[in-house]
Amino acid sequence: MKNKTHIGNVVLILDRPTGHPRIRVLMGHKRPKDERDRKRCRQRIGIDRWVPPGGGTEPSDKSQKHGAQREVWQETGLRFPLKAFRKAGVLRGYAASVVKPLWLVHIYAVHAPLDNRTFIPNEEYTEMKWFSLARLPFEQMLPGDREWIPKIAKGQRLTIKITGNHNEVDVFSVKVKPIRSFN
Repeated sequence: MKNKTHIGNVVLILDRPTGHPRIRVLMGHKRPKDERDRKRCRQRIGIDRWVPPGGGTEPSDKSQKHGAQREVWQETGLRFPLKAFRKAGVLRGYAASVVKPLWLVHIYAVHAPLDNRTFIPNEEYTEMKWFSLARLPFEQMLPGDREWIPKIAKGQRLTIKITGNHNEVDVFSVKVKPIRSFN
């Protein structure tokens, strides 16, 4: 069986510019799996966990950045111009016995000005709220998020490699490397 790499985006929506000492991150709590998921045969990442907005790239997306912009609007109701999305990282997720990544996730950071902070979570979330970096609920987040979310919020650009089982619970290793730019 040939493994397919799923391509997607994650967006850290920040209430202040990256690197600010009192920065907060907008996180959504994904609702538990239910009948809607079974009917649509959807695979959702982050079930019953706090996660930043994001999702898979769709054929109608002109670029990864367009996909990130669309996901933010669909999941939060927030609209940002394309130029507000700053590429901040690339995450590759591997199953322990597979050479090709199962996930290739482009990570963007966007600053939400004061006049653009009213969000309306879609059906995927039970709630959304702002967390300071010191109060991120890591025990209720995806394994590995502790290693990269604070660094990107502080302004670093990263490549991230996560290796684990096919589920999102058993993570064996998280490797984070700072980089200067993206090619």
